[in-house]
Amino acid sequence: MAHTLYDGTIVVLEGILRTLSHILSAAETQRPNDPDSFLAARLHDDMYPLADQIRLATKFSALLAARLTAQPEPTAYDNNPTTLAEGQDRIAMVLKLLREADKAVVNAQGEESKPTPMGPGVTVEMSGAKYAHLVVLPNVYFHLTTAYGILRKEGVPLGKRDYYEGFFPGMAGGNK
Repeated sequence: MAHTLYDGTIVVLEGILRTLSHILSAAETQRPNDPDSFLAARLHDDMYPLADQIRLATKFSALLAARLTAQPEPTAYDNNPTTLAEGQDRIAMVLKLLREADKAVVNAQGEESKPTPMGPGVTVEMSGAKYAHLVVLPNVYFHLTTAYGILRKEGVPLGKRDYYEGFFPGMAGGNK
């Protein structure tokens, strides 16, 4: 069986979001009396805090799910979660969208070109596959990695296995 656009996008985004959920759960365990204090944490003063990392990872994932399933724009995720529980709910909603994506429809949308916003006032014509691989996936990986880094900086005992947990469930169980 050949590797498809669905395999390289929807399946990958599911793994990324499951990992994001896993590391947020680890944060909740680390500070059970005040887990939401993590939301304002940053790696550096000029970088977005954890709340924005959650918002952007889910927003880009939902945008790609809509694009590759030929749906109108998804629910806008322009506001940040105000609690880790709200972040987990948002992740769960986007995971549901991804699970409902029809593989045949996703694969058919790969070559469909559409005007694609690339920032304020900038739109380019781009295929679904290029949008996925050149815009969305790099962004979502970046926001997952930044969230992971923020939580590590804040003392959450995460390791490489925790990063892979969403891709290989059951692999975590230590931060080696």
